[in-house]
Amino acid sequence: MNLSFPTALQQQLEAAIVRGDHAPGSTLRPGQLCREYGASPADVERVLGATHRKGLVKPLAGGQDGYLVLGPTQARFSSVFTHTAESGLKPRSLVRQVEVVPATPEMAKKLEVEEGSPVYRYVRTRYVNEEALANQINYMPLEVCPGLEHDDVTRHSFQKLLENKYATVFAGMKERFSMVEANAEDCEILGLAAGSTILLIERVALSATNRPVVWANIRIRPDRYAYVAALWPEAAELLSSGREPAA
Repeated sequence: MNLSFPTALQQQLEAAIVRGDHAPGSTLRPGQLCREYGASPADVERVLGATHRKGLVKPLAGGQDGYLVLGPTQARFSSVFTHTAESGLKPRSLVRQVEVVPATPEMAKKLEVEEGSPVYRYVRTRYVNEEALANQINYMPLEVCPGLEHDDVTRHSFQKLLENKYATVFAGMKERFSMVEANAEDCEILGLAAGSTILLIERVALSATNRPVVWANIRIRPDRYAYVAALWPEAAELLSSGREPAA
């Protein structure tokens, strides 16, 4: 598992696209970028691949060598943290673990990466009004947010961090809601008895190029219905009906 990534080059290129130095509709050629940034072809290709994943560029049509600049995307989804605060509630996150792990077959499928490639595993407890509501694990390809382990989102939105620091905006979302048995960690974190049921929200966030950037497993204490209803209305419907949603 290769943990190195040309982060400085990525930051320079993304900042130039966001500023408009590389305007939407313009073309980026790998050779041109190698000369402009004094970077190796391998590093330029890795950064362009990551920039494509984030929705800032897309490959030129017809197999041409280069990328079309799309520019930054407008955010289409309010972050759960922001929505919580706007609902008059007090959100907080406790980050319990941040590590880089090799992608399992399931991670590789969800995130469209190669098995064994580096993926962030970002584990936290989500509180609302100081009550533990969710045990959450986010998975992101390393190239999306290199250096994430140094960021603090205790009282800030993780989604906003991705938007503002890592030029990663959610343009689409795939979600699935289900009721599953709590595991030992859920019981400990959420204060549940063994054998309890939790609400599981599986969410894959997509960029403007329809590439996955985050896979989230949100494991929620279901008896805090008022919070669930405020933050995830569709999931609250599942709780109130007691039925699994249609596939």
